[in-house]
Amino acid sequence: MVEFGSGPVKETIDNTVFIIPGIIIVLLVGFFSYKLVSSLREKQRLKLEKKLLKQQRKEKDNGLKTKKKK
Repeated sequence: MVEFGSGPVKETIDNTVFIIPGIIIVLLVGFFSYKLVSSLREKQRLKLEKKLLKQQRKEKDNGLKTKKKK
């Protein structure tokens, strides 16, 4: 319990008033952190796939050029 007042009359506020918003804030931060990390991993995966696809095309083009020269 949190107590307010310095005189003979004291008010008390239940701790759940502070605990519930704290839990909500922690959950929101966790959720957005998860989404951010997930998005960054997806971008990195797509970049790697694009790089591999480009490399495969380059190898394929080089293979066709060497066959034409023979």
